[in-house]
Amino acid sequence: MSPFEVQLRRDLRLGWAGRGDMAVMLGFFLIILTLVPLAVGPDAAFLQPIAVPMIWIAAMLSSLAGFTRIFSEDVRCGWVDQVALSPLPLPLYVIAKAATHWVIGAVPMLLATPLMALMLYMDTSHLPALLLALVLGTAALTEGARGGGGLMAVLVLPLAMPALIFGALASAPADGGIVTPHLMLLGAVLAVLLAVAPFIAAAALSETESESGA
Repeated sequence: MSPFEVQLRRDLRLGWAGRGDMAVMLGFFLIILTLVPLAVGPDAAFLQPIAVPMIWIAAMLSSLAGFTRIFSEDVRCGWVDQVALSPLPLPLYVIAKAATHWVIGAVPMLLATPLMALMLYMDTSHLPALLLALVLGTAALTEGARGGGGLMAVLVLPLAMPALIFGALASAPADGGIVTPHLMLLGAVLAVLLAVAPFIAAAALSETESESGA
């Protein structure tokens, strides 16, 4: 078994053991979307046009809510130091952490999205496009995270805007298709983040390790 697989299995086990964090993110997502009809009323004519934007905003805020714990526990217990001494490169460690965070945090939201879409009177023909766009968008948001407390969530907000805009537009295609230019742009955002973010996060973790060692 490769070091990357070992790290991935470890993070999945720890993520399941601490599934309270998953419940918090899912609960945040559900609460945001449930409060909208309660606040503005159950009028389908009003809820349907804002269904897609509200689902995306809820998904983005819920993803940001889990940023602070991606690396904090590993830094605190010294696991990052062990990884730095192991054969596993830090960028691959970052990808493993991001993948685990996505599985633990985003997958439950994706499973709950169809029910929330029906509650907001969303056109069901747009549901496949919405789910595909959310897969790419939540992955991009997760890949853009590298820990750093609540301040990091605030700093990531401007970087999340392209994913939010392209994702919302790709979720309600005018021609009824699934693969649209906006979805391709969203995929490009994810590809850029996959190419750049792990190295930035690895550099930040190396700096943190140096400061703690000093």
